[in-house]
Amino acid sequence: MLEQIGVEMMIGRLAYADTDYENTVAIDQCKRGVRRLGLTWEAILSRSRKRKLVDARRLCCVLLRERGWTYDMIADAVGYTNHATAIHHVKTAEQLLIYDSEFNRKSIQFNQV
Repeated sequence: MLEQIGVEMMIGRLAYADTDYENTVAIDQCKRGVRRLGLTWEAILSRSRKRKLVDARRLCCVLLRERGWTYDMIADAVGYTNHATAIHHVKTAEQLLIYDSEFNRKSIQFNQV
């Protein structure tokens, strides 16, 4: 029985055999969260400064940072030119979660993936 469980777990990881498994899973979680907000990943990677897109980017930054990503890695994944924007988004998201009920609602919806 245990051998069978081990094989199933191995098969699940084989899908990501040529990549870094944890990082791929974290990006997939971001993409699912973005879809739950009614947006596309391509829109997130765009340079648009519309509030709904910026909030989704902030939530992606927080999720990736919680998964142990560096700010440089987050910047590359979300399409920023450098790490400073990722730092700003993580800090701003912490404050918005406290004071902005709409952002808090988006965060709950985003994290239900």
